[in-house]
Amino acid sequence: MFLSLVAAVALNQGLADPAAAFGAMPLLDDVEISPNGEIFAARLNTGEARGLGVFTIDGSFKILNFLGEEDQTQIRKFFWKRDDRLVFSIEGPEERYGTPTTETRLYSLEVGGKEMTPLFSKTVGVGGLPVQIQDDIVSTLSGDPDHILVQYRPRNETGEGVYKVQIDRKRRHTTVERPRIGAYNWIAGPSGEARAVYAIRNETNRTLHIKTPDGKWKDISDRIDPEGPNFRILGFPRDRTIAYVASDHETETRALYTYNIETDTFGEMLFSHPVSDVFAIRRAPKTGEVIGVVYAEESPIVQWFESNYQQKTTAQVRQSVPDERLSFMGTNSSGTAAVLLGSDGVRPGRYYVYDYEDDVIKAMPSQYPALSKIDLGAVVATRYTARDGLKIPAFVTLPPGYDSIGQAKNLPFMIIPHGGPTARDYAGFDWLAQFFAHQGYGVLQMNFRGSSGYGEEFKAAGDREWGQAMQDDISDGAAWLISRGYADKDKMAILGVSYGGYAALMGAVKTPDLFQCAVSINGVVDLPRVIKDARDYIGGSLSTRHIGRLWGDRRMLNTNSPLRRVDDITVPVLLIHGEEDRVVPFDHSRDMDRAMRRAGKDVKLVKLDNGSHFLDVNDNRITALREIDAFVKGRCF
Repeated sequence: MFLSLVAAVALNQGLADPAAAFGAMPLLDDVEISPNGEIFAARLNTGEARGLGVFTIDGSFKILNFLGEEDQTQIRKFFWKRDDRLVFSIEGPEERYGTPTTETRLYSLEVGGKEMTPLFSKTVGVGGLPVQIQDDIVSTLSGDPDHILVQYRPRNETGEGVYKVQIDRKRRHTTVERPRIGAYNWIAGPSGEARAVYAIRNETNRTLHIKTPDGKWKDISDRIDPEGPNFRILGFPRDRTIAYVASDHETETRALYTYNIETDTFGEMLFSHPVSDVFAIRRAPKTGEVIGVVYAEESPIVQWFESNYQQKTTAQVRQSVPDERLSFMGTNSSGTAAVLLGSDGVRPGRYYVYDYEDDVIKAMPSQYPALSKIDLGAVVATRYTARDGLKIPAFVTLPPGYDSIGQAKNLPFMIIPHGGPTARDYAGFDWLAQFFAHQGYGVLQMNFRGSSGYGEEFKAAGDREWGQAMQDDISDGAAWLISRGYADKDKMAILGVSYGGYAALMGAVKTPDLFQCAVSINGVVDLPRVIKDARDYIGGSLSTRHIGRLWGDRRMLNTNSPLRRVDDITVPVLLIHGEEDRVVPFDHSRDMDRAMRRAGKDVKLVKLDNGSHFLDVNDNRITALREIDAFVKGRCF
């Protein structure tokens, strides 16, 4: 039986305002089901507000709770503990000792009531301040309806420990694992017991300890030596002698292995792919046994190892939606209902809820209902060759009506390198790329060297290559479009967010003859500043080592900082930046704007009020799209 859920908000069926349609936050996201299968929680966008919604869909859409996000405060995580209790966290900008920070606060919510219970007090924080990050959940303790395990750094400690937290009321937390120096990532097994912990040793090294079957901690830090093969713990089964790990000690990409904790040896290779790392595993909820693995080609793929309920559920739902790709997102804690996300690969996703007991599939509204009747652009996977012979994976999004890249002739093009830079793009719906495709542009998104997911060698090829080989990969992609006749050489712009914003500015610096303008959103402008600022945060020096050494690489860093190369920019530049960006502070774009104005350059700065680093506050996406559209049409082409 297939039921359709009527949307709870008025849907805009037209595209009189494309920026509003493509730039809207998703209507419905991150669906979670209560243990009894009758109540749902999700991020909701009502059109007037966005926040955490708790609702039922039995016959009609009824909201039981709605916690709207404020300008600088957003819902970060949420999950069910009981039918009457939801645990959630909020995130917002703060400041500690003069240093801007992002902080989270953990609460529980009485379903259908007004009670919001804070789960932390200031007394457990450092220096009289609350714990900064309160929602690093180690285990939801599925067998315990009243507690969860959370890792955090308490007062007078230099690392994080693990604590049992009561969800109904603010009580003193029970220590489960004492804090360790530099500890930042605890990993639990299926029963909730902490079985591994990563810690920061110094600016270049980390430590890793794992719990042996007799309950003792064993140092296996040599397994994560920066000069050695990659070794990453993905999870544990109930068998206390075994861990599941990803490693590239035998392959060019990370493969999945069993690892014997007692003998410190690799067991069976469970899965390997020639061009993709293993990203994650799928495990049986009760035993923790691995039943599938996640990797990627054009998009993420789950390879199941054996017949299981997740695979069977996906096949059952696919009978009702045969044209959609389905991703199994999870079940409720009682196993009576499952959530799946479906898409045809280009269109925005739609959630489906499968009721096992009644054999009913309930379809949620599209995440972008305003686009439901709009033709979207085809996404084509391709590769091109960089100047040194390295093959660069890429995706081209074409305007609606084009079926293949061979049909493209002298199109205006937007070059959009991704952020990170240790991240990657996939084929699928991308609101930014599809907006430009709708406007008649082709869009090129490339996974330049330094991108993640293609093996350690490909990622390491980007080390200390900001503005250099990584930038050349981007420029070579634009040149490839022109050489093939796909792009009009006089109508090409470069745009990016975060690292992509930095790359857009470096494109204006290094190849002004290739791009008619550059758009930087929340972009880095000065590499020495990034490295200096990182020192204010725990692990900051470790996280910036791939950019360069502040003193030893000072000449390279200066040469590849857009702020220090303003005189080389000859094309118009649009700077867009969130006022409360805690990843790349607003000062980056502000200083770039001032330097360009002093040099008499063509520049415009747009400050997004209360904006974060991720264009996810208020209508900031819509504002950004309107500004970019007007800028490109008015000052670029």
